[in-house]
Amino acid sequence: MSSNLFIQRTEQETRVALQVDGRLVELDVERTGGRSLSGNIYRGRIKRIEGGMNAAFVELGLERMGLLHASDVWVSHTLTPRPDDPGSVEGAPPVRPKAKAIGRLLEAGQEVLVQVTREPAARKGPRVTMFISLPGRNVVLLPREPHVGVSRMIDDPAERQRLFEVVHRLLPRDAGAIVRTVGEGATEAELGNDIAFLRAQWQDIIERYQHASAPSFLHIDLDLTLRALRDLVDSETETVWIDDDADRDRVERFLARFHPEARPAVRHHQGPDSLFRTHGLDTEVRAALRPTVPLRGGGDLVIERTEAMTVIDVNSGSREDGEPLADAQLRLNLVAGREIAHQLRLRNIGGLVAIDFVKMRQPEDRRMFEAVLEAELGADQARVRMTRMNQLGIIMLTRKRVRQSIYARLTETCATCDGSGYVRAASDLAVETLERLRLALRTAEPGVYRVRAPARVAAILQGQLAGVIADLGEQAGVRVQIDALAGADPEIEMGDHAA
Repeated sequence: MSSNLFIQRTEQETRVALQVDGRLVELDVERTGGRSLSGNIYRGRIKRIEGGMNAAFVELGLERMGLLHASDVWVSHTLTPRPDDPGSVEGAPPVRPKAKAIGRLLEAGQEVLVQVTREPAARKGPRVTMFISLPGRNVVLLPREPHVGVSRMIDDPAERQRLFEVVHRLLPRDAGAIVRTVGEGATEAELGNDIAFLRAQWQDIIERYQHASAPSFLHIDLDLTLRALRDLVDSETETVWIDDDADRDRVERFLARFHPEARPAVRHHQGPDSLFRTHGLDTEVRAALRPTVPLRGGGDLVIERTEAMTVIDVNSGSREDGEPLADAQLRLNLVAGREIAHQLRLRNIGGLVAIDFVKMRQPEDRRMFEAVLEAELGADQARVRMTRMNQLGIIMLTRKRVRQSIYARLTETCATCDGSGYVRAASDLAVETLERLRLALRTAEPGVYRVRAPARVAAILQGQLAGVIADLGEQAGVRVQIDALAGADPEIEMGDHAA
C-alpha cells in the first residue's frame, strides 16, 4: 500500500492528513497555542484522595486536575527486575501488579511525577499515570517498568524474537521498552541509538523534577509536524507534502535521522488553493464530521456520540435479485465492519463503542464475521478490545483514547440546540408564549405590549394564533405587537411591557 503525508500550516493551526491508497485514513489538528496535552510530563501534587474511585486528583497547574487511578501508581519496590534470560517474546502492554487501595499508596500533599495519557474530555480532566513512556522512532522506552514487548503488528516469530533479544540486551534491568511497528527490520545500532537518546531524555526529566516544585511542567512531546513524521512515515510513504517552504530543512533533517531507510520525497505545495483543497482532503474532512457514512453496495452507518459512549447503527440497503437473505446480511455486515474500523481510526473515536449490526441467524456467519472484524480492528495502532456479537446483533468494543477526536478539534457545541441535537418545536414555544402573555395581561396597564420571539415562532403567533392574541388584547384594553427576532434563539425575550 502506498501512502502520502500532507502537512498544512497556517498562523492559526497545523493540520496533518495521512492518505493510504488514495483514501484519507488519519487526521490530526493542532491549534497554535493549544497543543495536545497527551504525553506531557509534570511534577504534580496530590490534591485529594477518592477512596470510592480508588483514585487521586492531582494538581498539575492546568485548568482541571488530573485523575490518577491506583493502577497507575508506580512504587519502585513492587516491580521485579527483568531476568537475565529473555526467554520467549512478550507482548504489550506490560502486566502490572494488582492495584492496592489508593489511600495505602498516596497521601494528600504528596508530590509525584506523572504523564498525561488521556486528553481532557467533556467535563473530565486529563488522565495521568506514574508509569512514564517516552516514544522514539523504533521503540517506546518504559523507564519505570522492567518489561520488553514487541508490537503485535510484527507477526514474524523470528523477527519478534530477534527484536526482543536485542532490546533486552541493550536495556538496564530496571527499565523496559516496547518495539514499535516501524521497528521491524531495525538494526541493533538503530535500536541502540534510539534507546540511548530516550534514556538521556529521561535523565533530563529526572533532573528537572528534582529542581522543580509542584505543580510544574517538565516535558512536552514533539510538535504535530514532527510527531506525524515520526509516527506516520514508513517504507510505504512516497511523498511528504508541505505548504511552508521554511519547514523543508527541518522536515528533511528529521526524516534523514529517523527514517534513513524510507526517504520519501519532500514536496512543497504552491498555488492559489490550500494544500488540502488541492488534493481533495477538505471534502474528506467534512465528510468525516457527518453522522451518516454511505456503504459500498448500499446501506449506511449512522455514528452518534453520547457522553458515555459512541453508538454506531448499521442500516441495510437494497438486496440483490435472488440473493438469499442470510448472504445479504453477511455481505452488509462485512462491508460495514471494514468501514467502521476505518472510521474509528479516521475520527479517532476512543472509549466505549456500541455497534448495532444487522442480525445474522447462522452461527457460522457470526463467527466468520467476528474473525474478519477482529482482523480489521487489529490493524489499528490504538489498542481495541471487542466482545462477541450478542443475540441482538450488538458488538461492544473499547478503543484506547490517547489524543482528542476530530470532533473535539473541529466542532463546538451548537448555540441553538446546546448540543442536544434538537430544538423545541415552534408550535410548543408559541403555546408557551401565549400562556405567558395571558398571565402578563391579567394586571395590564394601558399601552402597547410587545412579544419578542424567534421568527419561526412569531409566524405562528401572527398566523394561527393571531385571533386569540387579538381577543386577549381587547379584553385587557391593550394592543399586542409581535416582533420577530433576527436570530434563531428558541427562548422568548421579555422587557418592559413585553411578554
